[in-house]
Amino acid sequence: MCKHADQTEEFIHHLLENVYPCLELKLQNAIHCVYLKEYDEENKDYLLELMQNLRNDFSSLVTCEQKLVFPSVMKVFNAKSAKEVPLPNLFDLMQLTRSKEHKIMSHVHNLTSLLDTNTFKNGAIKQHDLADSFNTNFVKEKYRWNKMIEDRLNSCSCFRSNVFKGLGLDPKTNPLPKQV
Repeated sequence: MCKHADQTEEFIHHLLENVYPCLELKLQNAIHCVYLKEYDEENKDYLLELMQNLRNDFSSLVTCEQKLVFPSVMKVFNAKSAKEVPLPNLFDLMQLTRSKEHKIMSHVHNLTSLLDTNTFKNGAIKQHDLADSFNTNFVKEKYRWNKMIEDRLNSCSCFRSNVFKGLGLDPKTNPLPKQV
């Protein structure tokens, strides 16, 4: 296994053991906050709906990455030859996760906009913390992940070669696109 595989595995572990559980905890705390009862039903219900949608889509992303994306990335690194195992199409998987990330950030944007209204501006501390965590930590860590995969495609010959094989292409005759 190349050193890039080890670094990739470490980053996957970081996401699954540190980043995602922290965001999930913030979601739980924001949704189940006892101080939400202080707001009128209409505003509170809309806020809860936004946070539930965020939680559902975040859980969907985490499940997709745990069960499909991360194992597929490591499978590409660990493939001895493309004939031994069918290799996944990482471009499709990365597009799927980016689509989920955009949906999550749409919920975060709506949540942030709602929290900036007069109703929630000076309160809803856990909800503001949730939105801030997604706007900073989630965005930063997902950027690092996507940039790392792009860097692997551009600089790691074993990874690049196996990605081509997963697409059914010969890595020696087909140039790789610069963007994932």
